[in-house]
Amino acid sequence: MTSATVERRAWLFGPLPDLLFGCGLLYPLLVGVVAVAGLSREAVAGWVPFLILCTSIPHYGATLLRVYGTADARRRYSSYGLAFGLLVFGAFALSLATPDIGRWFITLYLTWSPWHYTAQNFGLSLMFLQRGGIAVDASLRRLIKLSYVLSFAVIFAGIHGATYASGSDPLYSGQGGYEFASLEIPDALIRPLLWSATLAYIGVTAVMLLRLRRRSSLKALAPVLGLVASQLVWFIVPVLVGRSVPGLYGQKGLTALAFVWVAIAHGVQYLWISVYYARASGLAAATIGATLGYLGAATVVGAALWVVPAWLVAPGVLGILAFNSGLALLVASAVNLHHFLLDGVIWKLRDARVGAALVAMPMPEAAPALGLRTNVSWPLRIGVAAVGAVAVAFWSIGTWEREVGYRRALLRDDLERLEIASQRLALVGRDGPEIHEDLGLRWAQRGEQEQALDEYQKSQELAPTPDAWPGMGAVYARAWSAIRDRFN
Repeated sequence: MTSATVERRAWLFGPLPDLLFGCGLLYPLLVGVVAVAGLSREAVAGWVPFLILCTSIPHYGATLLRVYGTADARRRYSSYGLAFGLLVFGAFALSLATPDIGRWFITLYLTWSPWHYTAQNFGLSLMFLQRGGIAVDASLRRLIKLSYVLSFAVIFAGIHGATYASGSDPLYSGQGGYEFASLEIPDALIRPLLWSATLAYIGVTAVMLLRLRRRSSLKALAPVLGLVASQLVWFIVPVLVGRSVPGLYGQKGLTALAFVWVAIAHGVQYLWISVYYARASGLAAATIGATLGYLGAATVVGAALWVVPAWLVAPGVLGILAFNSGLALLVASAVNLHHFLLDGVIWKLRDARVGAALVAMPMPEAAPALGLRTNVSWPLRIGVAAVGAVAVAFWSIGTWEREVGYRRALLRDDLERLEIASQRLALVGRDGPEIHEDLGLRWAQRGEQEQALDEYQKSQELAPTPDAWPGMGAVYARAWSAIRDRFN
């Protein structure tokens, strides 16, 4: 095989798209643009769900398309999908009934997430090395794996230290008992663990890169270097900077801020490899139209997976739990854990089909020889598409109303718009106690005590929280004062 052929095969879509989307270099660019633009955290956070809808949501759908999209895939994976679905969503149901189970369900998800991202970067590193014709013996493979494992050890120490047990970081806190359950490892143990893991990571990664450099050029190693850099920026930097300068990123903390953006970067990376695999395996043609159709299908399937369970158990339907009172974290935990388990089955380079599509095949245009075709019946396709389209609409309405109808209307003290937002959020299963607490406070300030009391009571019905009680007490105090004044 000539060096030109090896270089051509080393990339999936080409150097630029692979480095940006597959190796994570789009991540620092995106974060940099947000920082340079000078946008407030609140302004950015309000629109992030739309970005998630275009990146993270379809990456869950892409997994389901892999498992159920063809007859061959269903024969191989549907039993796993059924077993994992019963296991994970059974735990989700138990969590709704028992917050103590819910706390550990959420903790498992938040702890497993960085490991899942790490494993994907490790797998992609091996894929790029194989595609580039770079020999990886058993000792070098162990060295590469150890580098990624040590980076996970750093983030594990960062999120399970006693520092986070106070709930000062909103990523790991919730309401009604649904919150991250830190192992609360004392700082006396966390510090040496953190720094020893960091130093070991630096040493092992340096040796790994030196050994790789002896076997190939820097140009050929570019995708692996990009993945190593992403792993460093995703996990090592946030923990070290967050602990060294705890007040730098305010109350939220750098770890929580990074978690959302890393999840988005991982979703983009996953879609990049999924699109290539879909083309290489014959599930989607290597055209722009077919790719957009595949991404659209992944979006509606992923949205249905996220939105339907949340809507069913939210106030107004089964009425079990409000979205922002723990339901959001529970749904995220169920969807992600199901996704993690399935990914462990469907993405294995040693699997002949996966290896053929990702490593052996020179170009995706040659892939239809594998002979895979989607054969899902049209009635089922139409039904899934309809449910998914409604789910996308619900997600979009919820995002718009939280930002425009709630946060911005609250800044303007626009009670009428807040009332509309409350009604629309209830329709899509995103109603919560906080909007009714804010409405109660502002109606009370306007002297409308009956309306204020009604909103406070709605808040308590959605989720008993201590925040509404002072407002209700103030309303009753004013009513008692008015009665007393009448008789004096």
